[in-house]
Amino acid sequence: MENALYVGLSRQVVLNRAMQTVANNVANISTPGYRGQNPMFHEFISKPAGAKEPLKMVYDYGQYTTTSAGPLSLTGGTYDVALDGPGFMGITAPDGTTQYTRSGNFNVNSQGQLVTSAGFTVAGNGGSAISIPAGTSDVKILPTGDVIADGNAVGQIMMIEVSDLNGMKPQGNGLYKPDNNITTTPAQNTRMVQGSLEGSNVNSVLEMTRMIEISRDYQSTMNMVSAEDERQRGTIQKLLQTSS
Repeated sequence: MENALYVGLSRQVVLNRAMQTVANNVANISTPGYRGQNPMFHEFISKPAGAKEPLKMVYDYGQYTTTSAGPLSLTGGTYDVALDGPGFMGITAPDGTTQYTRSGNFNVNSQGQLVTSAGFTVAGNGGSAISIPAGTSDVKILPTGDVIADGNAVGQIMMIEVSDLNGMKPQGNGLYKPDNNITTTPAQNTRMVQGSLEGSNVNSVLEMTRMIEISRDYQSTMNMVSAEDERQRGTIQKLLQTSS
């Protein structure tokens, strides 16, 4: 008798997860280098004891990333960098590990180090920080990632490519970390573009449409659960009246 309620509950759980994912995509429409996330679900089939038919439910299986690049826009910012190609730039995360980003809205901190908008250190080849000497008047970032300050090379921004873009898992703050089975290699098909930023690849119209569809599905499921609950209550009341 409760199977319909279990199925409805499983559906509501995954719809809630889907709504959270879509809402996060909408919130990051203007985030440089952001790549949209998509939920994945899996059908779960079981046969409860005494049931004639198997019970089909659904559960949250994970998520995957839309790997298409976002549009490039010209900003003119000295430390704004976009990637033209499939690569990523190396960043030293707060835990000391090297993670990767497509978001190139960099700046210089009080120590003269090149950092992300969240304050994380941009990694040079080998993982070292890239420092811009005080008083520098002209900074160039070449397509290879080499940083030139007043005509002098001061470092090269780490730029890598991966064996499978879907193996890059979001870590927050625009950072990604490769799965253990993903290999990273020095970038061969990617170049840096100074004075530009890659926009989010989120399609705002599509995401708003998805949000409306999820809301309708959730409401429909809730109505079904409510109707089933009322049916069970009515059945119990009739049984009590018959027994009395």
